[in-house]
Amino acid sequence: MSQSFPNRETPLFKELLIWLLIATGLALVNWFINYQPYPEDPDSSLKLLVVHLAYSYFVFLHILILIAIFRMLFWDRIKSANRIIQEATGLVFAFIGFSAGMFNMQWFADYAHSFMFPDQSIQFTVSDSLIYWLGIFVAIGIIGIFAVSYYTMRLNLKESYRIHLERERLRGELETAREMQMGIMPSKAPNIQGIDIAGICLPATEVGGDYFDYFPKNGNHHELGFTVADVSGKGMKAAMTAVMVSGMLHAVAARGFKTDEMLTRINVPLFQKSDRRMFTALLFGILNMKKMQFTFTNAGQLPPLLLRGGTITELNAEGPRLPVGITKQVGYTNESIQLKPGDRLLIYTDGINEAMNQNREQFGDTRLHDAFSETEEIQSAEEAIAHIQSKVNEFAGSEPQHDDITMVYIQISGSTN
Repeated sequence: MSQSFPNRETPLFKELLIWLLIATGLALVNWFINYQPYPEDPDSSLKLLVVHLAYSYFVFLHILILIAIFRMLFWDRIKSANRIIQEATGLVFAFIGFSAGMFNMQWFADYAHSFMFPDQSIQFTVSDSLIYWLGIFVAIGIIGIFAVSYYTMRLNLKESYRIHLERERLRGELETAREMQMGIMPSKAPNIQGIDIAGICLPATEVGGDYFDYFPKNGNHHELGFTVADVSGKGMKAAMTAVMVSGMLHAVAARGFKTDEMLTRINVPLFQKSDRRMFTALLFGILNMKKMQFTFTNAGQLPPLLLRGGTITELNAEGPRLPVGITKQVGYTNESIQLKPGDRLLIYTDGINEAMNQNREQFGDTRLHDAFSETEEIQSAEEAIAHIQSKVNEFAGSEPQHDDITMVYIQISGSTN
Protein backbone atom coordinates (compact mmCIF):
# COMPACT_ATOMS: atom_id res chain seq x y z
CA MET A 1 0.00 0.00 0.00
CA SER A 2 1.48 3.35 -1.01
CA GLN A 3 1.66 6.12 1.54
CA SER A 4 1.69 9.81 0.68
CA PHE A 5 3.30 12.42 2.86
CA PRO A 6 1.02 14.94 4.57
CA ASN A 7 1.16 18.41 3.07
CA ARG A 8 2.84 20.29 5.86
CA GLU A 9 4.23 23.80 5.45
CA THR A 10 7.31 25.15 7.16
CA PRO A 11 6.37 27.32 10.18
CA LEU A 12 7.03 30.99 9.43
CA PHE A 13 9.47 31.54 12.31
CA LYS A 14 11.46 28.46 11.24
CA GLU A 15 11.63 29.73 7.68
CA LEU A 16 12.81 33.14 8.90
CA LEU A 17 15.51 31.42 10.96
CA ILE A 18 16.68 29.53 7.88
CA TRP A 19 16.95 32.77 5.91
CA LEU A 20 18.83 34.41 8.81
CA LEU A 21 21.40 31.62 8.80
CA ILE A 22 21.78 32.01 5.03
CA ALA A 23 22.33 35.76 5.51
CA THR A 24 25.03 35.08 8.09
CA GLY A 25 26.74 32.53 5.86
CA LEU A 26 26.75 34.85 2.84
CA ALA A 27 28.10 37.71 4.97
CA LEU A 28 31.01 35.53 6.06
CA VAL A 29 31.69 34.51 2.44
CA ASN A 30 31.49 38.11 1.22
CA TRP A 31 33.76 39.27 4.05
CA PHE A 32 36.33 36.58 3.23
CA ILE A 33 36.32 37.39 -0.50
CA ASN A 34 36.61 41.15 0.08
CA TYR A 35 38.99 40.89 3.03
CA GLN A 36 41.01 44.17 2.95
CA PRO A 37 41.72 45.41 6.49
CA TYR A 38 42.85 48.98 7.06
CA PRO A 39 46.55 49.07 8.11
CA GLU A 40 46.03 52.02 10.45
CA ASP A 41 43.31 50.19 12.39
CA PRO A 42 44.44 46.88 14.00
CA ASP A 43 40.80 45.94 14.76
CA SER A 44 39.58 46.65 11.25
CA SER A 45 39.27 42.95 10.32
CA LEU A 46 36.69 42.27 13.02
CA LYS A 47 34.96 45.59 12.35
CA LEU A 48 34.69 44.78 8.65
CA LEU A 49 33.07 41.46 9.54
CA VAL A 50 30.50 43.38 11.57
CA VAL A 51 29.95 45.73 8.63
CA HIS A 52 29.43 42.84 6.21
CA LEU A 53 26.98 41.22 8.64
CA ALA A 54 25.11 44.51 8.83
CA TYR A 55 24.99 44.74 5.02
CA SER A 56 23.71 41.16 4.71
CA TYR A 57 21.13 41.46 7.50
CA PHE A 58 19.91 44.76 6.06
CA VAL A 59 19.27 43.22 2.62
CA PHE A 60 17.81 40.08 4.13
CA LEU A 61 15.48 42.13 6.29
CA HIS A 62 13.84 43.33 3.09
CA ILE A 63 13.66 39.74 1.79
CA LEU A 64 12.20 38.47 5.04
CA ILE A 65 9.54 41.18 5.10
CA LEU A 66 8.47 40.31 1.56
CA ILE A 67 8.49 36.57 2.32
CA ALA A 68 6.41 37.17 5.46
CA ILE A 69 3.91 39.19 3.41
CA PHE A 70 3.86 36.42 0.82
CA ARG A 71 3.24 33.71 3.45
CA MET A 72 0.56 35.65 5.31
CA LEU A 73 -1.38 37.10 2.38
CA PHE A 74 -0.87 34.78 -0.59
CA TRP A 75 0.18 31.36 0.70
CA ASP A 76 -3.36 30.08 1.34
CA ARG A 77 -4.25 30.85 -2.27
CA ILE A 78 -1.40 28.92 -3.88
CA LYS A 79 -0.42 26.22 -1.37
CA SER A 80 -2.55 23.70 -3.24
CA ALA A 81 -0.90 24.63 -6.55
CA ASN A 82 2.02 22.88 -8.22
CA ARG A 83 5.28 22.90 -6.24
CA ILE A 84 7.08 24.79 -9.04
CA ILE A 85 4.46 27.56 -8.94
CA GLN A 86 4.86 27.83 -5.18
CA GLU A 87 8.65 28.14 -5.41
CA ALA A 88 8.52 30.57 -8.36
CA THR A 89 6.01 32.84 -6.60
CA GLY A 90 8.09 32.85 -3.42
CA LEU A 91 11.22 33.61 -5.45
CA VAL A 92 9.52 36.59 -7.10
CA PHE A 93 8.72 38.06 -3.67
CA ALA A 94 12.25 37.34 -2.50
CA PHE A 95 13.65 39.14 -5.57
CA ILE A 96 11.43 42.15 -4.91
CA GLY A 97 12.74 42.25 -1.34
CA PHE A 98 16.33 41.83 -2.55
CA SER A 99 15.96 44.64 -5.10
CA ALA A 100 14.49 46.96 -2.48
CA GLY A 101 17.30 46.07 -0.10
CA MET A 102 20.00 46.74 -2.71
CA PHE A 103 18.41 50.06 -3.61
CA ASN A 104 18.40 51.14 0.06
CA MET A 105 21.96 49.87 0.46
CA GLN A 106 23.13 52.96 -1.41
CA TRP A 107 22.52 55.00 1.73
CA PHE A 108 22.81 52.28 4.36
CA ALA A 109 26.27 51.08 3.25
CA ASP A 110 27.91 54.46 3.93
CA TYR A 111 26.02 54.81 7.23
CA ALA A 112 27.09 51.38 8.53
CA HIS A 113 30.68 51.79 7.34
CA SER A 114 31.08 55.26 8.82
CA PHE A 115 29.63 54.02 12.12
CA MET A 116 32.47 51.51 12.47
CA PHE A 117 35.09 53.63 10.70
CA PRO A 118 34.35 57.32 11.38
CA ASP A 119 37.43 58.45 9.44
CA GLN A 120 36.66 56.39 6.35
CA SER A 121 33.91 56.76 3.79
CA ILE A 122 32.71 54.64 0.87
CA GLN A 123 30.44 55.12 -2.08
CA PHE A 124 28.12 52.17 -2.81
CA THR A 125 26.45 51.98 -6.23
CA VAL A 126 24.43 48.94 -7.30
CA SER A 127 24.95 49.52 -11.04
CA ASP A 128 28.74 49.28 -10.64
CA SER A 129 28.49 45.60 -9.70
CA LEU A 130 25.07 44.58 -11.01
CA ILE A 131 26.19 41.20 -12.36
CA TYR A 132 27.90 40.41 -9.07
CA TRP A 133 24.80 41.21 -7.03
CA LEU A 134 22.51 39.31 -9.40
CA GLY A 135 24.83 36.34 -8.91
CA ILE A 136 24.51 36.80 -5.16
CA PHE A 137 20.71 36.80 -5.46
CA VAL A 138 20.73 33.61 -7.55
CA ALA A 139 22.92 31.98 -4.90
CA ILE A 140 20.57 33.22 -2.18
CA GLY A 141 17.53 31.90 -4.05
CA ILE A 142 19.01 28.45 -4.70
CA ILE A 143 20.31 28.03 -1.16
CA GLY A 144 17.10 29.38 0.38
CA ILE A 145 14.79 27.19 -1.68
CA PHE A 146 16.94 24.13 -1.01
CA ALA A 147 17.12 24.82 2.74
CA VAL A 148 13.40 25.49 3.17
CA SER A 149 12.46 22.51 0.99
CA TYR A 150 14.83 20.26 2.91
CA TYR A 151 13.38 21.37 6.24
CA THR A 152 9.83 20.87 4.93
CA MET A 153 10.77 17.40 3.72
CA ARG A 154 12.05 16.54 7.20
CA LEU A 155 8.79 17.79 8.70
CA ASN A 156 6.87 15.59 6.27
CA LEU A 157 9.01 12.56 7.08
CA LYS A 158 8.55 13.06 10.82
CA GLU A 159 4.80 13.54 10.38
CA SER A 160 4.59 10.52 8.10
CA TYR A 161 6.43 8.39 10.65
CA ARG A 162 4.15 9.63 13.42
CA ILE A 163 1.09 8.77 11.33
CA HIS A 164 2.59 5.36 10.56
CA LEU A 165 3.06 4.66 14.28
CA GLU A 166 -0.48 5.87 15.02
CA ARG A 167 -1.88 3.64 12.28
CA GLU A 168 0.04 0.67 13.64
CA ARG A 169 -1.30 1.38 17.12
CA LEU A 170 -4.87 1.66 15.84
CA ARG A 171 -4.42 -1.48 13.73
CA GLY A 172 -3.32 -3.35 16.84
CA GLU A 173 -6.30 -2.07 18.80
CA LEU A 174 -8.66 -2.98 15.97
CA GLU A 175 -7.19 -6.48 15.76
CA THR A 176 -7.69 -6.88 19.50
CA ALA A 177 -11.26 -5.61 19.22
CA ARG A 178 -11.92 -7.96 16.29
CA GLU A 179 -10.58 -10.90 18.27
CA MET A 180 -12.88 -9.96 21.15
CA GLN A 181 -15.84 -9.57 18.81
CA MET A 182 -15.18 -12.88 17.04
CA GLY A 183 -14.59 -14.51 20.42
CA ILE A 184 -18.17 -13.92 21.57
CA MET A 185 -19.51 -15.78 18.53
CA PRO A 186 -19.62 -19.58 18.41
CA SER A 187 -17.14 -21.40 16.20
CA LYS A 188 -19.66 -24.20 15.59
CA ALA A 189 -23.35 -24.83 16.13
CA PRO A 190 -24.53 -26.92 19.10
CA ASN A 191 -25.52 -30.48 18.34
CA ILE A 192 -29.22 -30.74 19.21
CA GLN A 193 -31.39 -33.54 17.90
CA GLY A 194 -33.96 -32.36 15.40
CA ILE A 195 -32.25 -29.02 14.69
CA ASP A 196 -29.79 -28.11 11.94
CA ILE A 197 -28.48 -24.62 12.64
CA ALA A 198 -25.77 -22.39 11.14
CA GLY A 199 -24.73 -18.78 11.63
CA ILE A 200 -22.44 -16.27 9.96
CA CYS A 201 -21.24 -12.73 10.71
CA LEU A 202 -19.37 -10.65 8.14
CA PRO A 203 -18.27 -7.23 9.47
CA ALA A 204 -18.17 -4.43 6.88
CA THR A 205 -14.98 -3.02 8.47
CA GLU A 206 -12.24 -4.48 10.68
CA VAL A 207 -14.72 -4.60 13.52
CA GLY A 208 -18.46 -4.09 13.59
CA GLY A 209 -21.49 -4.20 15.85
CA ASP A 210 -23.26 -7.33 14.57
CA TYR A 211 -23.00 -10.69 16.30
CA PHE A 212 -24.89 -13.90 16.89
CA ASP A 213 -24.71 -16.47 19.68
CA TYR A 214 -26.24 -19.71 20.95
CA PHE A 215 -27.39 -20.47 24.49
CA PRO A 216 -27.75 -24.24 24.96
CA LYS A 217 -29.34 -25.04 28.32
CA ASN A 218 -27.37 -27.29 30.62
CA GLY A 219 -29.07 -30.67 31.05
CA ASN A 220 -31.73 -29.84 28.48
CA HIS A 221 -31.00 -31.30 25.05
CA HIS A 222 -34.38 -30.30 23.66
CA GLU A 223 -34.05 -26.53 24.05
CA LEU A 224 -31.75 -23.97 22.45
CA GLY A 225 -31.56 -20.22 23.03
CA PHE A 226 -29.99 -17.95 20.44
CA THR A 227 -29.65 -14.26 19.60
CA VAL A 228 -28.92 -12.08 16.58
CA ALA A 229 -27.87 -8.52 17.45
CA ASP A 230 -26.98 -5.31 15.63
CA VAL A 231 -25.31 -2.53 17.64
CA SER A 232 -25.76 0.94 16.15
CA GLY A 233 -22.68 2.32 14.46
CA LYS A 234 -19.44 0.60 13.46
CA GLY A 235 -15.89 0.31 14.66
CA MET A 236 -14.42 -0.30 18.07
CA LYS A 237 -17.20 1.33 20.12
CA ALA A 238 -19.85 -0.83 18.45
CA ALA A 239 -17.74 -3.97 18.93
CA MET A 240 -17.17 -3.23 22.62
CA THR A 241 -20.89 -2.65 23.11
CA ALA A 242 -21.59 -6.00 21.44
CA VAL A 243 -19.19 -7.68 23.85
CA MET A 244 -20.95 -6.01 26.80
CA VAL A 245 -24.41 -7.08 25.55
CA SER A 246 -23.18 -10.64 25.06
CA GLY A 247 -21.88 -10.80 28.63
CA MET A 248 -25.15 -9.47 30.03
CA LEU A 249 -27.21 -11.98 28.02
CA HIS A 250 -25.09 -14.92 29.19
CA ALA A 251 -25.37 -13.78 32.81
CA VAL A 252 -29.15 -13.48 32.61
CA ALA A 253 -29.66 -16.62 30.51
CA ALA A 254 -27.89 -18.70 33.14
CA ARG A 255 -30.80 -17.97 35.53
CA GLY A 256 -33.37 -19.40 33.16
CA PHE A 257 -35.56 -16.38 32.51
CA LYS A 258 -38.05 -16.12 29.67
CA THR A 259 -37.04 -14.21 26.53
CA ASP A 260 -39.03 -11.06 27.38
CA GLU A 261 -37.75 -11.03 30.98
CA MET A 262 -34.17 -11.38 29.79
CA LEU A 263 -34.30 -8.33 27.54
CA THR A 264 -36.20 -6.29 30.11
CA ARG A 265 -33.53 -7.09 32.72
CA ILE A 266 -30.52 -6.17 30.55
CA ASN A 267 -32.16 -3.00 29.20
CA VAL A 268 -31.71 -0.91 32.37
CA PRO A 269 -27.97 -1.54 32.98
CA LEU A 270 -27.28 -1.24 29.26
CA PHE A 271 -29.06 2.13 29.19
CA GLN A 272 -27.00 3.29 32.19
CA LYS A 273 -23.60 2.08 30.94
CA SER A 274 -23.69 2.78 27.21
CA ASP A 275 -23.38 5.97 25.19
CA ARG A 276 -26.76 7.67 24.69
CA ARG A 277 -26.20 7.44 20.95
CA MET A 278 -25.58 3.69 21.14
CA PHE A 279 -28.35 1.10 21.20
CA THR A 280 -28.68 -2.56 20.27
CA ALA A 281 -31.35 -4.08 18.06
CA LEU A 282 -31.57 -7.77 18.87
CA LEU A 283 -33.80 -10.77 18.75
CA PHE A 284 -33.61 -13.46 21.41
CA GLY A 285 -35.36 -16.73 20.73
CA ILE A 286 -35.74 -20.17 22.28
CA LEU A 287 -36.37 -23.33 20.29
CA ASN A 288 -38.12 -26.04 22.30
CA MET A 289 -37.99 -29.25 20.33
CA LYS A 290 -40.02 -31.19 22.88
CA LYS A 291 -42.97 -28.85 22.41
CA MET A 292 -42.05 -28.06 18.78
CA GLN A 293 -42.27 -24.38 19.69
CA PHE A 294 -40.34 -21.23 18.81
CA THR A 295 -40.59 -18.41 21.39
CA PHE A 296 -38.90 -15.08 20.76
CA THR A 297 -38.70 -11.45 21.81
CA ASN A 298 -37.85 -8.87 19.19
CA ALA A 299 -36.16 -5.66 20.40
CA GLY A 300 -35.85 -3.58 17.24
CA GLN A 301 -34.58 -6.35 14.98
CA LEU A 302 -36.05 -7.25 11.59
CA PRO A 303 -38.87 -9.83 11.83
CA PRO A 304 -37.58 -13.38 11.41
CA LEU A 305 -38.73 -15.27 8.34
CA LEU A 306 -40.46 -18.64 8.40
CA LEU A 307 -40.35 -20.83 5.28
CA ARG A 308 -43.03 -23.53 5.32
CA GLY A 309 -44.26 -25.43 2.29
CA GLY A 310 -42.87 -22.87 -0.16
CA THR A 311 -44.52 -19.93 1.64
CA ILE A 312 -42.57 -17.26 3.53
CA THR A 313 -44.13 -15.62 6.58
CA GLU A 314 -42.77 -12.69 8.57
CA LEU A 315 -43.01 -13.44 12.29
CA ASN A 316 -44.15 -10.16 13.76
CA ALA A 317 -44.41 -9.82 17.53
CA GLU A 318 -46.80 -7.80 19.63
CA GLY A 319 -45.60 -5.22 22.18
CA PRO A 320 -42.64 -2.81 22.16
CA ARG A 321 -40.03 -3.21 19.42
CA LEU A 322 -37.56 -0.69 20.87
CA PRO A 323 -33.87 -1.68 20.80
CA VAL A 324 -32.33 -2.38 24.20
CA GLY A 325 -30.46 0.51 25.77
CA ILE A 326 -32.35 3.26 23.95
CA THR A 327 -34.64 4.15 26.87
CA LYS A 328 -34.66 3.18 30.53
CA GLN A 329 -38.05 1.48 30.98
CA VAL A 330 -39.35 -0.96 28.37
CA GLY A 331 -41.75 -3.83 29.02
CA TYR A 332 -40.91 -6.40 26.37
CA THR A 333 -43.28 -9.25 25.47
CA ASN A 334 -42.70 -12.59 23.79
CA GLU A 335 -44.34 -14.39 20.89
CA SER A 336 -44.62 -18.13 20.30
CA ILE A 337 -45.37 -20.22 17.21
CA GLN A 338 -45.72 -23.94 16.70
CA LEU A 339 -43.21 -25.54 14.39
CA LYS A 340 -43.48 -28.42 11.97
CA PRO A 341 -40.86 -30.74 10.54
CA GLY A 342 -39.34 -29.14 7.45
CA ASP A 343 -39.83 -25.56 8.72
CA ARG A 344 -36.94 -23.20 8.16
CA LEU A 345 -36.24 -20.00 10.08
CA LEU A 346 -34.02 -17.11 8.99
CA ILE A 347 -32.99 -14.44 11.50
CA TYR A 348 -30.86 -11.70 9.94
CA THR A 349 -29.68 -8.09 10.22
CA ASP A 350 -30.36 -5.27 7.77
CA GLY A 351 -26.92 -5.59 6.14
CA ILE A 352 -28.47 -8.22 3.84
CA ASN A 353 -31.56 -6.52 2.45
CA GLU A 354 -29.79 -3.14 2.40
CA ALA A 355 -26.76 -4.43 0.46
CA MET A 356 -26.25 -2.24 -2.62
CA ASN A 357 -24.92 -2.69 -6.13
CA GLN A 358 -23.06 -0.19 -8.30
CA ASN A 359 -26.36 1.42 -9.35
CA ARG A 360 -27.13 2.15 -5.68
CA GLU A 361 -30.01 -0.34 -5.76
CA GLN A 362 -30.70 -2.34 -2.60
CA PHE A 363 -30.91 -6.13 -2.46
CA GLY A 364 -34.32 -5.66 -0.86
CA ASP A 365 -36.92 -7.94 0.68
CA THR A 366 -38.09 -9.47 -2.60
CA ARG A 367 -34.65 -10.78 -3.58
CA LEU A 368 -34.07 -11.97 -0.02
CA HIS A 369 -37.38 -13.88 -0.02
CA ASP A 370 -36.51 -15.44 -3.39
CA ALA A 371 -33.09 -16.54 -2.14
CA PHE A 372 -34.61 -17.89 1.08
CA SER A 373 -37.26 -19.82 -0.87
CA GLU A 374 -34.56 -21.50 -2.97
CA THR A 375 -32.99 -22.96 0.19
CA GLU A 376 -35.99 -25.26 0.68
CA GLU A 377 -34.28 -27.73 -1.66
CA ILE A 378 -30.95 -27.49 0.22
CA GLN A 379 -30.30 -30.19 2.78
CA SER A 380 -28.07 -28.38 5.32
CA ALA A 381 -28.32 -25.06 7.14
CA GLU A 382 -24.67 -24.24 6.38
CA GLU A 383 -25.22 -24.69 2.64
CA ALA A 384 -28.42 -22.64 2.84
CA ILE A 385 -26.56 -19.70 4.41
CA ALA A 386 -23.84 -19.98 1.77
CA HIS A 387 -26.53 -19.85 -0.94
CA ILE A 388 -28.10 -16.66 0.44
CA GLN A 389 -24.68 -15.07 0.87
CA SER A 390 -23.75 -15.94 -2.74
CA LYS A 391 -26.93 -14.26 -3.97
CA VAL A 392 -26.08 -11.09 -2.04
CA ASN A 393 -22.49 -11.12 -3.36
CA GLU A 394 -23.69 -11.71 -6.91
CA PHE A 395 -26.06 -8.75 -6.66
CA ALA A 396 -23.49 -6.38 -5.08
CA GLY A 397 -20.76 -7.26 -7.58
CA SER A 398 -17.68 -5.11 -7.03
CA GLU A 399 -19.52 -2.67 -4.74
CA PRO A 400 -17.92 -2.77 -1.26
CA GLN A 401 -19.93 -4.03 1.69
CA HIS A 402 -21.55 -1.07 3.47
CA ASP A 403 -22.93 -2.76 6.57
CA ASP A 404 -22.34 -5.85 8.69
CA ILE A 405 -24.09 -8.98 7.49
CA THR A 406 -25.30 -11.51 10.06
CA MET A 407 -27.58 -14.52 9.61
CA VAL A 408 -28.74 -17.49 11.64
CA TYR A 409 -30.48 -20.24 9.67
CA ILE A 410 -32.46 -22.95 11.48
CA GLN A 411 -33.90 -26.05 9.86
CA ILE A 412 -36.37 -28.22 11.78
CA SER A 413 -35.76 -31.80 10.75
CA GLY A 414 -38.09 -33.56 13.18
CA SER A 415 -39.47 -33.82 16.71
CA THR A 416 -37.92 -35.39 19.79
CA ASN A 417 -39.58 -37.46 22.47
